[in-house]
Amino acid sequence: MSEVIAPVTVRQVPVDLVRPLRHRVLRNGFPESSVHTDGDDDPSTVHLAAYAGDDVIGVVTLFPDPFPEEPGRTAARFRWMAVDEARRGSGAGRALLQHAATVCQDGGIELMWAHGRDTAQGFYERLGFRVSDNGYVDQITKVSHHYVVIETAAFVGR
Repeated sequence: MSEVIAPVTVRQVPVDLVRPLRHRVLRNGFPESSVHTDGDDDPSTVHLAAYAGDDVIGVVTLFPDPFPEEPGRTAARFRWMAVDEARRGSGAGRALLQHAATVCQDGGIELMWAHGRDTAQGFYERLGFRVSDNGYVDQITKVSHHYVVIETAAFVGR
């Protein structure tokens, strides 16, 4: 008999609901405090969680932050994008970013961008994100990253 998978829904949530998955997926083996970010409690920061039933299976956080390569445009940086390993491929990542794009568009924000892990570049490219030449290695995790960016309006409703 096949497992029934609950549909993915996305909701804005308090920061305390996103930190456990941030830690488990992105900073496992590091102190829990390593997933506390300046700006987490800022009123302009938006925390989103993807749910399957009552289970949080993915998270992302939006911070107002100009995109370094296009400083004259309004932008939001998304950080701490994480989907539970067992739920990858469920559509949670896409649903999170589509919801984030809607939040951005409703707020008049033109671009969404991140320092995307190089291991996730294919995911971002399949969604239409452009990968920049600007790369770096995170000093804490030692993981390679590059900027990923998309026009918010182009992503809404995809």
